[in-house]
Amino acid sequence: QLLSFLMRILFVVLYIRQLVYYIENKAVKFFMLFSNQEDRKMEHKLPETCISECPSTENPILAHSSTPEQPQECKQKQALVVVDPWSTGNKLCELIINRGFELIIIWEEGNIRSPGLRAREVIIHTNDSEYGEEKTLNELERIQIEGRFSISGIIPGSETGVLLAEKLAYRFGTPTNPPKLALARRNKYLMGEAVRKSGERAVQQTIATEWNHVKTFLSSFNPDPFKIVVKPNLGAGSDDVFMCNSVEEVKTAFFKINGSINSLGIKNDGVLIQEFLQGKEYVIDTMSRNGHHKIIAMWEYDKRPANGRFNVYFGTKPHAVNGEVQHSLKDYVMSVLDALEVHNGPGHAEVIMTKTGPCLVEIGCRCHGGNASWYNVAREFAGHDQLNAVVDGFTSEENFRKIPDFVSHNMKYGKTVDLVAYEAKEILEVPGIEYVKSLKSFNRINLFKNVGDVLDITVDCNSTPGEIILIHEDKQQVERDFEAIHELLKSGFFILKNDEDMNTSFEGSCSSVDEDDNVSQASSYEE
Repeated sequence: QLLSFLMRILFVVLYIRQLVYYIENKAVKFFMLFSNQEDRKMEHKLPETCISECPSTENPILAHSSTPEQPQECKQKQALVVVDPWSTGNKLCELIINRGFELIIIWEEGNIRSPGLRAREVIIHTNDSEYGEEKTLNELERIQIEGRFSISGIIPGSETGVLLAEKLAYRFGTPTNPPKLALARRNKYLMGEAVRKSGERAVQQTIATEWNHVKTFLSSFNPDPFKIVVKPNLGAGSDDVFMCNSVEEVKTAFFKINGSINSLGIKNDGVLIQEFLQGKEYVIDTMSRNGHHKIIAMWEYDKRPANGRFNVYFGTKPHAVNGEVQHSLKDYVMSVLDALEVHNGPGHAEVIMTKTGPCLVEIGCRCHGGNASWYNVAREFAGHDQLNAVVDGFTSEENFRKIPDFVSHNMKYGKTVDLVAYEAKEILEVPGIEYVKSLKSFNRINLFKNVGDVLDITVDCNSTPGEIILIHEDKQQVERDFEAIHELLKSGFFILKNDEDMNTSFEGSCSSVDEDDNVSQASSYEE
């Protein structure tokens, strides 16, 4: 009886403690919200006189910026929050700072990939805590009040940050998208079904955690010729995407993916089984503000069979929206954005132009990945880019309005070259660098592997050893240089250890990669 009595007292004490903690949090949040209600009525927007361009800098991502000067009449600066900023998210953070805005970073616990990024404040969001979301929101309110600035937007910095960014933005009161279709904007299966429901062309598909479900789908679908795509439901960058020509190949791919951990660090609970979409693959980068969509860039993927895969990235080239195919893609993606209720923020849609018209592969509600290696190409081709469009979209209605609804013509030509490695061997030298730098259209090279590293055989975005940026006034010059690089990659770009030398030490005067203005190292890749 005594033990029972003590247990009851303990229960009451714990209950009161939780109740006090809850009331305290609500009181603090109410005070903060009340203190800032006038700012919220102004939609976190500065007067147009407070918006200016940014400084020129040697960093290529900031080459078209200039240092902002805050006029005397500006009483409050703007801040932007970026959630899980890796890959292109890194570059977005750099741009925000260099354009004169305050930066706040939120990392979901377990997703910290770039701990050295500069920011006014860094928040670690805990998902396992009952009050994790409340704590993060309270932290944002505290930072906003103490810093005397207005948070204008909460933006995903990568695929892993999409759901949290939207959830926090919705509760905090910054521009975002309706929560009803939040999962459909991240889950590829739900995404396809939402597009189908809207009446637009959507891929034939199912999602399965059991092999019997897959067999049932295949028996009813039964494509001729038999071509089926098997891939993770929440993956990125062509990670574990297989094109299968038989039921046995589908079965092998299914069991390889189901339950495994993908490149984003997420467990694959379920596998997507989809029809194979035949045709050219395009990428459309968008930015939306209050339901007004802009096509910031349109790209065409160059994917080729290599290393036992059907869809290895060889490169990407931009397109102006000036033909029937491009206008069809533009209109289709606008409809997809509406179908998924994307009202605010960036988008990165992958679409196949099939014989029956465009069909969505997937769309990420974040910026184009690839460490923003495409930035220089976009700027030289169209005169603007997705990163600056995102900053403008969240900070200035006037600046956003000035961006064209789509790119109708180009200034220069350009391409990104995805390097392809055909052998898994140690790098002794990289003579290809000097050759590439001598090409007329050479702009920049980003290497992910250096002397002493072992190459991965390239099968997807995560296994490419690097990228090269080509820009020139002559389209044919760009194309010639592109093909020359891929020929060199087959033999001669990298000097590798022979198989018999793999277990022996190498002594010699091999030079490593110089980190100059046009050659850099990169990591954390996301397409």
